[in-house]
Amino acid sequence: MDQQQLREYLDQLNQAIEGLHAPEADKDKLSDLIVDIEQQLTEPLLTEPHSLVEQVDEMVSGFERDHPTVAGILNNIMVTLTSMGV
Repeated sequence: MDQQQLREYLDQLNQAIEGLHAPEADKDKLSDLIVDIEQQLTEPLLTEPHSLVEQVDEMVSGFERDHPTVAGILNNIMVTLTSMGV
């Protein structure tokens, strides 16, 4: 259930990135995060799991003022990762 929910949030984030009025560097960071999370789901030992949660948390802080929708999706991703024990 959590993996399915996480994939839905990642899809939402992908859609949000497409319409995001932000510098390309910010969009690239979000896209890279999606790749990192997907890798963690398929091959859990490749990345340090706690660093993903920290990375998402930092992004929530960075986006919440100017892009609250993206920050909300990121927060949902962070909560789901935490509940999965990642």
